[in-house]
Amino acid sequence: MTDSITNIAGYQFKTVVDVHFVHGQVQSLCAQTHLKGNVFISPEGINLSLAGSATDVDYALDQLGTVCGFDRLLLSTTHSDMIPFRRLLVKTREELVPEPGPIAAASRQDQAHSSYITGDELRHWLSTGREITLLDMRNSFEYELGSFNHAKHLGLRHFRELESAAPRLAGLPKDKPVVTFCTGGIRCEKGAPYIASQGFRQVYQLKGGVLDYLKKFRDEHWHGDCFVFDERVSLDCMLKPTFTRLCRTCQTMLKADETQLCASCVRPAALDQT
Repeated sequence: MTDSITNIAGYQFKTVVDVHFVHGQVQSLCAQTHLKGNVFISPEGINLSLAGSATDVDYALDQLGTVCGFDRLLLSTTHSDMIPFRRLLVKTREELVPEPGPIAAASRQDQAHSSYITGDELRHWLSTGREITLLDMRNSFEYELGSFNHAKHLGLRHFRELESAAPRLAGLPKDKPVVTFCTGGIRCEKGAPYIASQGFRQVYQLKGGVLDYLKKFRDEHWHGDCFVFDERVSLDCMLKPTFTRLCRTCQTMLKADETQLCASCVRPAALDQT
């Protein structure tokens, strides 16, 4: 059956006192299913990407809510004809997302007051020509695969580099609304408060991220593909997998005549062998 697999990606920021106990709970409930994917538990909550039958997904979500207390997950759902993971991995982490600077400890308190903007609202703003700054919070290779039209990017190779992007942020207008976005929304949970700390008056997070927007509006105000962290590699505007080939070192798109490494990464590798 086509698109018989349900893929969910989601997160919830919530204080977890006993991370190892919750890790055991999540591992146990997932073991009762045939789901595959990744689940990360930290003192600040949960981040997951899981794939399997709709029945198994529904069971896992119910148990995560009633047993583990993660009853307010922010989820993005896509469908495919295969499970894009080879195994199930449940791990603990110190953080769900790397902290983007010294103000991060304070930003967790501010996060409850972060402003969300829905995909419907963003589409309306873009269609009516409202003056805003669209800020892509993803890594450079994700931005190069696809993004919103006229979106700004901070040149990040990794989200943890966000603090170093302060000079680029300084060049953006402070009086225009800033709409931050990423694949599913979790990076904006920490990125948006940081952006606000740099003097921007109105900072928003795209609720549900790029995936939820594409599900509803396809390629309206969007170009290219959206990178996903599984074996589908990226999805087109119809949320169909593209299986784009990426350089195993720098993650840039490979050209037709390139195999595992792009031309830029082949040269250093060749020099190391001489």
